[in-house]
Amino acid sequence: MFEDFILLTLKGIRYRPLRSWLTVLGIVIAVMLVVCIFALGSGVQNAVSKALSMFGSDMIAIFPGKETNPVNALFGGQRFRERDIMDLETVPGVRLASPVDIAMFNVEFNGQKETMMVHGVRWKSMRTVFEEMQGAKLIEGAWPDNDAENKVVLGYLSATELFNKRVHAGDEIIFGSSKRIIVSGVLDRIGSQEDDNSAYLSLDNFHLLTDRRGVISAIVKIDPQYNINVIARQIRARLERQEVVRDFAVFTSMKANRLVGSVLGIIEFVLIVVALVSLIVGAVGVMNTMYTSVLERTKQIGILKAVGASSESILALFLFEAGIIGLFGGIIGEIIGIFIAYLIGLTAEGLGIGGLFSFAALDFLGLAVILVITFITGMVAGFFPARRAAKMDAAEALRYE
Repeated sequence: MFEDFILLTLKGIRYRPLRSWLTVLGIVIAVMLVVCIFALGSGVQNAVSKALSMFGSDMIAIFPGKETNPVNALFGGQRFRERDIMDLETVPGVRLASPVDIAMFNVEFNGQKETMMVHGVRWKSMRTVFEEMQGAKLIEGAWPDNDAENKVVLGYLSATELFNKRVHAGDEIIFGSSKRIIVSGVLDRIGSQEDDNSAYLSLDNFHLLTDRRGVISAIVKIDPQYNINVIARQIRARLERQEVVRDFAVFTSMKANRLVGSVLGIIEFVLIVVALVSLIVGAVGVMNTMYTSVLERTKQIGILKAVGASSESILALFLFEAGIIGLFGGIIGEIIGIFIAYLIGLTAEGLGIGGLFSFAALDFLGLAVILVITFITGMVAGFFPARRAAKMDAAEALRYE
C-alpha cells in the first residue's frame, strides 16, 4: 500500500513538473533562510567574541555617538579633543588612554598608487596596546622613538599584499600628493582584517596630512586589580564634563559582545519572520496546486473508488502527495541554504574572518526537524483539497470531463 502511494505521488509530481517546482519555491526560500541563520549565527557570534577577546578584559573603547549605533561615529563628524582623552589617565585605575583617529589615504610606493586605511596614534600607548593586549610584535624594523619622527608602521597585509612589491622597513611611502614617510616597522599578522590592512602614523603627522584636529575614538587600558565596570562608569562621568561631544559610547568587551548579540538577535528575528511569511506563501502554493491536481485527476479518483479504494485511502494519497511536495521543498532549501552559508564562510575567510561556517558545526538533528516540519506543512496545506477528493462520488467522478 505504501509503495503504491509513493508511485502514484511521484507520477503525479512528474506529470506537472513546472507547477510542482513553482509550488515548492516559497518553502525553499523559507528553509534556505532558516538554515543560513542557524549555520552562520553561532559562527558570527564566535567570530565577534574572538575579535573582542583579542583586546583582553582590561580594555575600554570610547566612540562618539550613541551606544546603540557607534558605527555612526565614523560619519557623524563628532571628535573628541585629545586633551579630554588624555585627562582620563588621571582616573584611578586607568593605566593608559590612547587617542586614535582614522582616515583613508591615497598612498604611493614604487610607482604604484593604492588606498590605505591609516590610524593616527601616540606611539608609546599604541605600542602597549599592540604588544600587551593583542600580542602583536614587529617582524621588521622598530617602533618610532617619538611622535615627531616622520615614520609609519605598517600592518602585515599592507606591507606584503597591498603593493606588487613587498614593503620593507626603511622603504619610503608617499602619502597624499608629496609627503614622504619612512617605514619604521612592519607588524606581524594579528588576524584582524582591519588591523592587518592598516598603517599607523603619529597623531602629529596624521593631523598635518588631514588638516584636522581632535580624535574619533580612544582605547583605555586599566590595571587588572580594578573593576572594569566601575572604571567605565568613572570614565563616562569624566567625559560628561567636556562640552565637545555630547553623545558618546563607553564599551567594555562584555558590553560590546552583548550589543553584538542583541543586533544579531534582531537580524535573526527579522529573517525568521521573512522565513515564516515565505513558508505561508509556500503552503498556499501547495494548497492551490493540490486543488488543481484534484480537478485534473477527478476521473482517476473515480476509477480508484470504482476498484474499491476507500475515501480514507484517497485522503491519505493526496495528503501524502502534498507532504512530499513540502518535503522536496525542505530538502532543496536545506541544500541551497548550506551552500550559501558555505560561500559566505569562504568569502569571510578570504577577508580574514575565520570560523564563520563549519560543516562539523551543523545541527543535523535540527535539519531533520526542519524536514519534518516542511512535510507536515505540506500535509496541512493539502488537507482541504485531499478531503474534497475523498468526498467525491465515484459515479460523478467517472462522468467528469
